[in-house]
Amino acid sequence: MNHKRPLPRSLDPLADETLTGFVLRLAHRLGTTPGEIAVRTGLAPQGRPGLPTRLPLGFLHHLSGGHLTDFAHTTHLTPGEVEGLLLAPLGKRYGPLNSALTPRSTPGRMIYDNPWILTRSTRYCPLCLAGDGDSIQALHGGAWKRIWRLPVAFLCLRHRRLLQHECPGCKTPAQSVRTASAIARLTDDTLHPTQCRFAPRPVPLQQPETACAADLTRPDPHPAPDTATMSVLLRVQQQLMDLLTASGPPTAMSAGSPVPVAHYFADLRATVAMIFRTWPAASEYASTPRLTAALDAEYTSRVAQAEPLINTSGKKKTSKP
Repeated sequence: MNHKRPLPRSLDPLADETLTGFVLRLAHRLGTTPGEIAVRTGLAPQGRPGLPTRLPLGFLHHLSGGHLTDFAHTTHLTPGEVEGLLLAPLGKRYGPLNSALTPRSTPGRMIYDNPWILTRSTRYCPLCLAGDGDSIQALHGGAWKRIWRLPVAFLCLRHRRLLQHECPGCKTPAQSVRTASAIARLTDDTLHPTQCRFAPRPVPLQQPETACAADLTRPDPHPAPDTATMSVLLRVQQQLMDLLTASGPPTAMSAGSPVPVAHYFADLRATVAMIFRTWPAASEYASTPRLTAALDAEYTSRVAQAEPLINTSGKKKTSKP
């Protein structure tokens, strides 16, 4: 199979779509597997059965020159359009993806063990995934957006609803992967791009594992936050999205001084760590009782994760929770 043979230009990259989402929708459009698309676009070598078993997680972040050129040529995209599918360009404004503010040994390591990037799962808006009504999205679903991979994206401003993070069927994180592959079930051509691809580990002597396949365009039935809390969340999310927009302001205020926007998000990461390290000292600054309760629950969860690590031998990892 010649991976450099151009594919029909059947999908335009939507604003803020991920590479993995583009691959899923393109495979569905062409009636093939995500694995075949990965091979034909040069993202993965052809395996012994003809298809790869994984798509490297690092490709969520960046593509090397050769991979980017091959992918652009085969999909009839420009190099700029391909870069718009990757997380690396967001680092210009998002500190946890900025190599100057988050030093990593290689660009590919940027997304590994980085809790401020959702690498093995994503948040999502079910109404966005259902599509905006055009013919392509009606058939293949809406875009899996890049911005949903950033923990600072927690609310859909278009639909004024909190983003979901779990499949409504199996309750696992959306787009969850167990291995070092950016897409689960690469050889499965039966799933729609908006269906859950998670599969539990097979039980011995029983049928092989099958995907959950739940419809992720089904909205979460849980009630929305109260009006006052939602008003606060909408305002904060709008402020953060304005800063992340390429045309947004060059600086933001941090500790009383203007700093580059990427630096602001690095400072935000440090501030969040200090809030949880000293909780409940900052509880009086929470805007609503609902937010105070949410922070209490999150603090309790993080302490529970850290406690078993305190008395373990070897390198301590209590700072992570």
